[in-house]
Amino acid sequence: MRRKPGLYEISACEQELEKCVHCGLCQAVCPTYLATGYEGKTARGKISLMKGLLEGTVEPSRSLSDLFDDCLSCYACRTVCPAGVETERLWIAARQDLSEISSTGRLKKIAFRSTIGKPSLFELGVRLASFLFGFDPQDRFETGVPWGKGRPFRGAPYLHRMKDEYTPSSQPAGTVGLLVGCSNNLITPWILDSTVKVLTASGWRVIVPKDQVCCGAPAINNGDWETARRLAIHNVEVFGGLGVDFITSPDATCAGAFARDYPELFAGKKTLIGRVEEVSRRNFELGQLLCYALRQKRLHFKPFPGAVTVHDSCHSTHIRGGSRWRELLNSIDRLELREMRDSDRCCGFGGSFSVFHRDEADEITKWKINRILETGAPQVLVGSPGCLIRLRSSLPEEFQGAVRFRHVVELLADLVV
Repeated sequence: MRRKPGLYEISACEQELEKCVHCGLCQAVCPTYLATGYEGKTARGKISLMKGLLEGTVEPSRSLSDLFDDCLSCYACRTVCPAGVETERLWIAARQDLSEISSTGRLKKIAFRSTIGKPSLFELGVRLASFLFGFDPQDRFETGVPWGKGRPFRGAPYLHRMKDEYTPSSQPAGTVGLLVGCSNNLITPWILDSTVKVLTASGWRVIVPKDQVCCGAPAINNGDWETARRLAIHNVEVFGGLGVDFITSPDATCAGAFARDYPELFAGKKTLIGRVEEVSRRNFELGQLLCYALRQKRLHFKPFPGAVTVHDSCHSTHIRGGSRWRELLNSIDRLELREMRDSDRCCGFGGSFSVFHRDEADEITKWKINRILETGAPQVLVGSPGCLIRLRSSLPEEFQGAVRFRHVVELLADLVV
């Protein structure tokens, strides 16, 4: 292929691009294609465009760049690909090379670098916002409470309200470092309380480092690796110095960043990669860690005479080898698990996707809400706060109060003994 100047990240992906056999299986699982019917939004379509850029048959343009931004980063195409193309890495490369001409690239970079990229300033802004229009977490199940719209809770952030350490309430089994995640820290703090309760009931001593920062996933997925690396190395130093057995998070996105993205951010950097990989190896998604405790008979639950359905987060399904929540739920006597159709299809959140591509996001979320309602389950359990916020805020008004959205660990905390 004839490489063009300025397409350095795309050029580095040339071998990955050549893996694609153009079979089209990605069409059947791509939420944006299913919502619009446009081939250019599929993995096959975008790979063809990237090849055209390298061959010189396609010229960079704003509309072309925007196609790579118009992606949920749900990883479904990666999972279904028979050739094993790591598609999400291709889209990130394209976003890196084309960010200066895209409709949102510069704006996102400014946003990331002035918020999560400056933790102290970001925290100050959050405190002000929570004072001016924060909601009361005690009212979170009331109809019309605006937490689902992304407003912070009154008193955010939650990290500094937590203890430094929580002791196990059963036979000690080891030590866990807790990565709180921005969504939980600012909007859904009750998920953190539930997480601590279940972990300590499992015998874990929980350490909450107060100097942790955003995992960097928003910057990683949008190609701002400069910001992502600064956040990542800070977290590696913080969590690497705790001396814990495991690191976990109730946010599947954050856990995925630690486990998968961090080693890639520092690939080839010999002075750092050892520490990064050590932290990555210790990271487990919360469901994985709790299943480990369940199998060791360190976790027990009261019966639950009710029905639930589960929405699987994209990171759990496509990055961490599948959701572990069902194993935990199936261990609870009298609980009825009603499976929804395509439970692993993206909810339409996708971080900044739902902000910059609102119409598509709404269409995708509407489809997911309809699948949820088909089950008739009064409780919908999810494994990521982003999904929780998105689905809770999108439920039609006539069903408010009839369907309750919760993180899986909230129900487990109610039932743990």
